[in-house]
Amino acid sequence: MAFKPPFHEQILELALTMTNEPSTKVYWEAHNKLRVICETHKNSALDHPFQWETLADFTVDSEVKLAVYLKALELAQKYNLLSYVVSVATEISELYLEQNDNDHAMIYSKIAKTATLQMEV
Repeated sequence: MAFKPPFHEQILELALTMTNEPSTKVYWEAHNKLRVICETHKNSALDHPFQWETLADFTVDSEVKLAVYLKALELAQKYNLLSYVVSVATEISELYLEQNDNDHAMIYSKIAKTATLQMEV
């Protein structure tokens, strides 16, 4: 994995558009462009947790959001990208807390904690 994720600038630009755009139409156009980046490069050398995590951050449906975060976590663990493991596992834990699913929230909280401790070594 490259230090800087593939499509980094393009993904940041899309995220800024989604964050700052008052137009719902433009928001969803940017969201769809980001989704296409993720899907086009899924399971390729250009697949990276950064793009999936960003997509999940801007996904409204909680079930879809969870599935996208899980994809990001899978990639982060596969490539041992600990900072992504921490951030994505924390987001997943928070989603489960919102659903009052404390058991799953604890599982992902522990994954985040373990990755954090590995980063400190």
